[in-house]
Amino acid sequence: MTPLERVLATIHLEEADRVPCMPFICGDSRRVYGCNYDEWSKDGEIAAWSFLQTQEIIGFDAILTKIDLNIEAADFGQEIIYLPEFPSYPNMKNTFVNNCDDYLLKINHVDPTKPGRMAEHIKTCDILMNESGNTLPIFGFVNDPLGVLSIMRSPELLFSDCITHCEEVQRALSVITDVLEDYIRNLSKTGIPAIWIETIFGGHSHMNKKLWLKTSGNSLRRLADVTRECGMLLLAHSSNSSVYVDAHLEVLEPLAFSCAWLPDDCQSWIEAKHKWGKKLCLIGHVPPSQYLYLGTPGEVVEECRKEIKELAPGGGFILAPGWDFPHNASLLNAQAMVKAVELYGHYD
Repeated sequence: MTPLERVLATIHLEEADRVPCMPFICGDSRRVYGCNYDEWSKDGEIAAWSFLQTQEIIGFDAILTKIDLNIEAADFGQEIIYLPEFPSYPNMKNTFVNNCDDYLLKINHVDPTKPGRMAEHIKTCDILMNESGNTLPIFGFVNDPLGVLSIMRSPELLFSDCITHCEEVQRALSVITDVLEDYIRNLSKTGIPAIWIETIFGGHSHMNKKLWLKTSGNSLRRLADVTRECGMLLLAHSSNSSVYVDAHLEVLEPLAFSCAWLPDDCQSWIEAKHKWGKKLCLIGHVPPSQYLYLGTPGEVVEECRKEIKELAPGGGFILAPGWDFPHNASLLNAQAMVKAVELYGHYD
């Protein structure tokens, strides 16, 4: 099977020829191409060739086109700091939304196709599809509206505003969602088969379920609807602890779900497979710090073998880290993940 056939079969809960592998090598792909982080972050062509060369060398099964979580916020006007050797980050000393009036005054519609970071991400996806889209799955990456707004306000203040100034927050989220709908439509024009939506706050470590659904539910439903209207598959990820899988199913209905830690209603990964494996393709969950950054290739292979044994039977499992491949970790550990699926990931 081609990687595209393998991944699509697995997302649809079928047993492919073997378990697919996605090491989520995002920013570290710049090391393969040989460029600075700031160049990679802001230039869609450089990012595309970095992804392609990294996949060619390591041989994983899908490319997640995550650049960082700041793309959309930067186009709205948030100041982002770029460094040559480290990922970009928002300047929290100069937030775009400084008070509750700014939700109404400063959050205005922007065109994702005009020069900016969203346009560069669209370019990345277009190049990837033209070069490898016939055989390799390319997943477009979109930050959820609440996550975008948190980068322009700061999470702590936004959480408070969600309670004390709910109408202003909801108005801003509606505008952001309008823009992200346009963004998804333009990403779909590149031919990518799927959109990967990041839900930053969908777990116990950030917001209770009721508040998260109240603030994010309508926006996420809209993004899910437009993704499907464009003929693309929908995948979701949350790096929260005790993530709300049931709530994600309610508002997004993703075909696949990626997480770093156990769902809030499960005590083990075997239980998670039993409870959710007939409704969702599960993606994960190699601990990035413990194994991919601090571990040896042998330790990575053994951890992957254990996870494949627990989660692969019956199909519907993609081996991946719990979140991005760690910054400046050894790429030999990414190769070890691919080795593990080649050794242990074949279905009988």
